[in-house]
This record gives sequence, structure tokens and C-alpha cells, in this order.
Amino acid sequence: MKISYEWLREYVSIKLRAQNLASKLTMAGHEVSAIIRQGDDFIFEMEITANRADCLSHLGIAREVVAITGKEPRVPDIKIKKKVLTGTSSLKVAIENKAACSRYIGRVIHNVKVAPSPKWLVKRLESVGVRSVNNIVDITNFVLFETGQPLHAFDADKLSRHEIVVRNAKANEGIITIDGVERKLSPNTLVITDGLSPIAVAGVMGGKDTEVTERTENILLESAYFDPVSVRRTAFAFGISTDSSYRFERGIDFGGILLASDRAASLICDIAKGQPGDIKDVGIKRQPVNKIVLRVEYLNKILGTTLKPAEIIAILSRLGYSVKIATDLVVTAPTYRGDTTREADLIEEVARIYGYDNIVPCPLKVVTTCEDAQSKDFAKKREMTKQILVGSGFNEIITYSLISSDIVKGTAFSGEDLARIKNPLSKEQDTMRSSLLPGMLKTVAHNLSRQVYDIKLFELSNVYFQKESDYSEEPSLAMAQYDRSPAKGNQGDYAASGLFRVKGVVSELGRRLGIKELVYEKTTHPVFEKAEAAALLSGNIMLGTIGRVNEQTLRAFNIKGQLFIAEINFNMLVARARLERYYSPLPRFPYSYRDVSFSIDPTISYSELTGFFKKTGGAQLKEIKLLSEYHGKEIDKRHKALAIRMIFSSKEKTLTEEEIDIADTAIREGLKEKFNAALR
Repeated sequence: MKISYEWLREYVSIKLRAQNLASKLTMAGHEVSAIIRQGDDFIFEMEITANRADCLSHLGIAREVVAITGKEPRVPDIKIKKKVLTGTSSLKVAIENKAACSRYIGRVIHNVKVAPSPKWLVKRLESVGVRSVNNIVDITNFVLFETGQPLHAFDADKLSRHEIVVRNAKANEGIITIDGVERKLSPNTLVITDGLSPIAVAGVMGGKDTEVTERTENILLESAYFDPVSVRRTAFAFGISTDSSYRFERGIDFGGILLASDRAASLICDIAKGQPGDIKDVGIKRQPVNKIVLRVEYLNKILGTTLKPAEIIAILSRLGYSVKIATDLVVTAPTYRGDTTREADLIEEVARIYGYDNIVPCPLKVVTTCEDAQSKDFAKKREMTKQILVGSGFNEIITYSLISSDIVKGTAFSGEDLARIKNPLSKEQDTMRSSLLPGMLKTVAHNLSRQVYDIKLFELSNVYFQKESDYSEEPSLAMAQYDRSPAKGNQGDYAASGLFRVKGVVSELGRRLGIKELVYEKTTHPVFEKAEAAALLSGNIMLGTIGRVNEQTLRAFNIKGQLFIAEINFNMLVARARLERYYSPLPRFPYSYRDVSFSIDPTISYSELTGFFKKTGGAQLKEIKLLSEYHGKEIDKRHKALAIRMIFSSKEKTLTEEEIDIADTAIREGLKEKFNAALR
């Protein structure tokens, strides 16, 4: 948001240099990210947090400057005749949806002279990046950036009736908004009508047919309170965000609605020579005040200060709070501070105005809690997992839990169990992730766009699910390794590097965590290539999947090359992990080994072969190692050649050649009979 230094000085006497004021605002919680020199003015680029809607205006920031500096505020001069121009027809205002519009002020101003705005007004608007249109529109924009209250001016003579009805749109209704776009309205859309048809989308944008032009003589000035959820839903549905909707979505000052209308009417009567007419104020006039008890002793305990009640009252009073002294302080928040609801909020207010740099640091006090053994075990295994992956050359990333539904649709991460946000702030964050893969893919694409190709990443975070009305979350582990070379055309070349490297890291992780019987079986996955996806199992439990990301998904994220990913259910991984270590003495008797080479149908999985070897070889077969895998001219194109080493031993004695031959022969014969293998 842009704030003009010179504009601020109209509301508070500032002697601080712009740079110094920017520093103080930043330290008070309103970050000034940049200062831009603009003629004799300085423009602050400010980052206003979502809870501080009261600071989305120059008066709002001026209140903060008053609190920081202790200077007296200067209130804008409002001169408006309350007497209605005689001989005018009566304006009618009705609110049908009171939940979405709790207050509506309609004011008629007659005989306005629409013309270019005076230089001072144009200068103020240009300082915040707004183009001048005409004096009426410029005044409504000026008051918005001054007070934070959105306004809208209709050409009163273009209304079908001299009335305003605030209601939900009807089926098949539409409107052409002032940007020239024809928009279809849904029954969930709150609209402003002239009793017959929509003339504005409430809180978002006015209609083209009733906009103020140079021929306008009489205007209807709107100032209202629209429900933040309703406005956010409508703006999201239309895919637009305006200065008005941005403020309504965050909650405007209920107590400033009439003040802003008076301010705009005063300027219109002064600049455009208008004459005040009917005014109708419909709806709730006041909202319940929030009284909060603030304990001085508790505040000082939390902040580590020794502030006296008088000092605390002075700070809160400068911020606009009213304070009564009882056993403790009873604080009433002003109408523009709807974010202040509890004692902790007041303590934060005092801390930031008193100055964080004035709070003397003290040694950290570590308070331990009694964690159960299961929590400690989980935390230990989580930390160990991270250490193993970092030691394997992977870098940890943290991605957003909220993702775009477009990403979900575009990458096959869809399903009925997706947890969707009812009122998202943006399209990019409308769904809770049910997989870490979308965030991982976006991170890979981000690195590649900046010519970073050595990419080995992992994330250990929660994923979220919805089943009917129940919601759940669970930890998930994702790993990704990028290979810059393009995917090969035949089955023999595809992977032996990338996919096996990720598989090797997963296997090492399982070994270090003490997981037994970790095996891989062929599977299908919507994100992985059909022939290059495997399920990770321990016993009969599926822990996750591993594979090469398919071309369709890579194109959706603009990734060129090969990307190998593993995603593991971390709860299941932890449940199978055993960190206890048992040691056995070195073998007393020597090992013997036999190698067997054979060609076999490539659809037969390695895990199926190892299961056969272990069962047929018996207790004397201690270990099986894959020596090589070959595809080439020397064998049938429909087969693959494997070389496997079998290691035999016994705890009781040295095995004889005859004993080893029995197991070796049984395995070779079984390969031919069970798998139709050709021994080489």
C-alpha cells in the first residue's frame, strides 16, 4: 500500500524526516519496505498485516504516527448542510439481506458540476498511483484513501426508480461493470439495485449504466458496511480485486461509515458546487463495544517491564482506546480496532508503541513439559530422518499448506478427500494440500527457472484430508531428485541412474531407521510414468510410492528433463522404525558364494525373485546381491539378463560344497520351472 508523507502531514504535525518516520513505523509493526522520492513528496511502500484493516488509509497511519510521536491529531474539516434541498422527491432504501449488508447510507446531492479535479486533489491521488477521472469520482477515491471507507457515486437520473434495494441477485441476472465487462450474477452475489435491476456488485464494483459522466447533474452517494465474507466470495468468483473490495474483505470501521459520507458530501458541495438532498441511513447504527480487562502486573510480567498504570493508559489513549481504572484497567477498543479482542492484543499494543528496543533482554527461561514416550520417539525419528537425508545431499524445503485448485486439477492430485477453503483469500490458496508433490514440483520449477540444476530436495510436513464433515492431517515425507538429461526412448536406458539413486536413498533411510523387509513392487500412480513407478512396502504395509514424474505433469509445471520423486506416509514409516541396535559376534565360519546368471521376462519384479531365492535357499542363504542387469543384442529383446550372487553360511560349521550345491541346484531348477528363465 502507498502512503504519502506530505498527505500524512495534513493530519499530524510531523517534524521527523521521512526516513526516520519510516523506521519508527516499521518498528511499530507497519513495515515500510521502500521509500520513493516523488517531487517534493516521499511515498512509503507499506506492508500492512491482514488484521490491521484500520491502517489501510492515511488517517489510519496518522493515528499510528500520533501514538508513536505523541503529537496531537488534526481532524479533517467537514462542512455539510444537514438541511435537505426543498422540492426533491424522497429517496427510499431497503436492505433485504441484512446479514451481508448491516448498514447502508444513501445520500442524494443535486446540481453537481462534473469537471476536472483541482490540482491538489489530482496530486493526492497520483501520489498513491490513482488516475484522475473527474471531480466526483476523484472525491470518492480520495475519501477512500483518506479514511479507508469505500464509497460509490451513481448518476441518480439513470436509476429506474428513486430507490435502493440491497439484495441477492436473481437467477439469470447480469450486469456490465464499469470496466466494460458483462458479468453473470449468481444467487450468492450481493447486488445494489434501483428496485428493478442491479446497478452495482456490492463492495466490489459499480455498474457501467449508472456511472458518473460529464453530463451527470444529480448523484446518489453510497456508503455502506458489507460483510467481509460476502465480498471476498464475490471478488474471488469474478477473479477481480479492487481498492474497495480489498478493504471490505478485511473489515472496515463501522463507526466511520457516516463520517466518510459526510466528508465526501462536504467536498462534493465545495468542489462540484452540489446541493445536499435526501439522506437515508438504514440498518444497524452501532455495534456492541468490546471491553477488555488488562492486568498491569501481568503485562509487566509478559514484557519484562516495570511500566506504571499511567504510562500504559497514556499509550492506549494515544491509540484511541478508552481506559477506566478499576481493580485492573478496563479498556474499550475504538470501532476501527475490531482486531483487538483479548488481553494479549492490548499487551502487544503497549509493547510496540513503548518500543521493542526499550525492553531489556533477559535470559531465556526454558519451561519443560512432560512429553509422553510416543511423542519423544516420533520427534527423535523425525529429526533422524532429516539428518539422514541431509547427509545424503538433500536440502530441506518448506512449502505452503494452501495450494491452488488449478494445480490439483492439472496434476491429477484430485479426489473427493480434498479439504477446500470456503472463503479463500486468493485462487492460489483455495485448497489444503493432500500431497506434498505439488509444492515440490513448484519448487523444482522455481529453481530451474533460475538456472539451478543440482536439485535434491525433501520436505517433511503435514498433508490434509476431508471425509464428509471430518478433517484430518498427517505427516508426509517427499523427496525429489532432478536429472537434466531428457528421458530415453527405451526401457533399458530410462533410469538406472536417477530412479535407482532415489531408491538407494530411500533404502538407506529404511536401513538406518531399522525397518526390516523394505521391498519395492510395481504399481501405478497418476503422476508417475507407468513402467517407472513402484510401491514401497514393509511386510504387507504400503509406506509410499517412488517413480519418475510423467511428461504430462512435467509440462504442467514447465519442467524439462527428468524428475524422480518419492512420497512416504511418515506415520507408517515411524511405526515400522526400530532404533534399538543389537550386535552379534563376527562369524566363526567362512562365507561361500555362488553366482547365477539368467535371462528372464522383464515383467517379473526383483522382489518376487528375492522372495523365491530366500524360500528355496533355506536358512543357509544369508544374503542376495544383484550384480548386474543387462539389455542388449546378446539376449532376446523380450528379456532382461540378471546376474545374482548368493552368499551362504552357517553359525554351526563350515558348509561343504555338497551342501551348497543342493541349495544352488534347487534355485537354478526353480528359476527354469517357476519363471521360465534361461540360465546363461
